[in-house]
Amino acid sequence: MKKNSRLSFFTILTTGRTGSDYLQSCLDSVPGVLTLPGKTYFKNFFESLEFKFEKYSNKQLIVFFIKKYKNLFVEDIIENKKANIDTKKFIKTFLNISKNVKLSKRKFIELIFLSYEKITRDKVKSIKVIINHSHSKIETEYFLKLFPESNLLVTIRNPLNNLRSGIENWRKYEKFFYGERNYFYIKRILYDLLFAKRVNRKKFFVKLESSFKKKEKLKLVKFLNIKYSKKINIATYNGKVWIGDKLSQNRTKDGSFNFSILKKKDNNFYSNRDLYTLSYFYRDYKKFGYLKSSKNSFLQKIKFLILSIFPLEFEKKTFLENPFKIDSYMFYFKRILLFLKNI
Repeated sequence: MKKNSRLSFFTILTTGRTGSDYLQSCLDSVPGVLTLPGKTYFKNFFESLEFKFEKYSNKQLIVFFIKKYKNLFVEDIIENKKANIDTKKFIKTFLNISKNVKLSKRKFIELIFLSYEKITRDKVKSIKVIINHSHSKIETEYFLKLFPESNLLVTIRNPLNNLRSGIENWRKYEKFFYGERNYFYIKRILYDLLFAKRVNRKKFFVKLESSFKKKEKLKLVKFLNIKYSKKINIATYNGKVWIGDKLSQNRTKDGSFNFSILKKKDNNFYSNRDLYTLSYFYRDYKKFGYLKSSKNSFLQKIKFLILSIFPLEFEKKTFLENPFKIDSYMFYFKRILLFLKNI
């Protein structure tokens, strides 16, 4: 693949349960856009080679990649996607394109995208934008280093609804509470946002609550520098309608936005104390219109300091479900330290 200045690169970072898959899927069928059918783990892949990327042949690399990331080629169970890609054809296409090419890590990624386009829609000449779904902070940071000209799409959501969705939906899927998952979501929702704000790139923040609106999608295509298409209103992967992931309790059947996630839920998940401590902890989200705006006073810091010690309601449920699981208490104490670091 020759270096082409007309191509623009973007990558998607999520801050939890914020609709990053919906965003990627809405862009899947838009003319001029090339994206894969799911999340990518390029950093993970290259590190799994024990940093000996150059010692492998092109065929060894692509075969290993396909075996390792079946979510892009066969099926992604969690995301409810069946790509059903002819992997033999994909390998042949990749090898033809990469013939006589000395692969760098960046070049390898570019050719993954290009090969995908060739065996699906085969409209390579019309592609103007390549959108990667790096998803996590660590994968996003890695992609931005390999593609220093790339820009960032960040999906966000009311942090309290984000946290509740993450914990409740994983709870329903796995049938038990996880002390580690509690801590993971609490931390990720803040730290991924802080990372996004630090990144010195052009950024576009997509709020889940308004991501379905035409005016927001018009802003998005302007940021991507592509023409608006009605296809951006239907979530697809490889042109197939995407109904939503398996964690979601309610799904659509036509690829439209799932409005059930916007319905106000009863307030039995958080206590009033939880609402105070979490609203303070996630105060950076106020700049995006979330949570109540208030001054960060000394008294508020003291109150937060004291209340941070008490278990959150869902942490209590984790303890009650398995009182002898030491990990749950360990992550509870880690959460306290996390709060104290962010007074």
